[in-house]
Amino acid sequence: MPYSSAKVQGSNASIDTSALAKKVAIVTGGANGLGKALHVCVGDLNVADGEKLASELPGVKFVRCDVTNWGDQVNLFKTAASMSPSGSVHHVIANAGIARKSNVQFPLHHRPRLPTSPPNLKTIEINLHGTLYTTKLALHSFMRQNGTDGPKESQEDTSLTLIGSGAAFLDCPRGPQYEATKWGARGIMHTLRRTVLPW
Repeated sequence: MPYSSAKVQGSNASIDTSALAKKVAIVTGGANGLGKALHVCVGDLNVADGEKLASELPGVKFVRCDVTNWGDQVNLFKTAASMSPSGSVHHVIANAGIARKSNVQFPLHHRPRLPTSPPNLKTIEINLHGTLYTTKLALHSFMRQNGTDGPKESQEDTSLTLIGSGAAFLDCPRGPQYEATKWGARGIMHTLRRTVLPW
C-alpha cells in the first residue's frame, strides 16, 4: 500500500486510543518537558525525574540513557522491545535536546587574539548526533520488524517523530548551534520521508 497523507484533523477531534493497545513507544529525553506528556519507555539522563515519572504512570519504564552514547541508546531500544509481546518497537520520538546559550559566537567587534579554547559543542552532540543515533536504531527496528521488500497489509504500524522547533524554520539570534541542530533534524526528516516511507 503506498504512503498517503490523511486529512488534517482539528484539535477538538476525538482520538481512538485503542490503536495504541499493546504498542511500545520510545521517548528520548522524556523525563521532563515535552516528553513527560507521553508514555511508555522513557530514556533520559535525568534519573530522578525519570524514575519519578515511571512510578507515577502505569506502564512506563525508565531507562537511564545518554543519547550521545550509542551503547545507551542500543540498551534503550532493547529494553523497549522486551516490553512488547511481539518484541517490537512501534513508535519512536526523538525528543532529547538542549537549548543553551552558545559559546560559538560570531562577534561583530574586533578581538585582538584568537580564542584559546575550542567551543563547547554539547548542543550539537545531543540535538544532532543523538537524533541521528535514535533515527538509525528506529529504522533498523522498523525494517527488522516489517522487512525491506516494500509495504504490505500485514506490517505493523510504526512511526518516527523528530522533535524540532521554530528554529528549524526561522533565525535564532545568538544560537548558531541550536539553530544548526534544528535545521539538521528537519533535513534528516526531509531525506527520510522520500527514501524510507512507510517504515
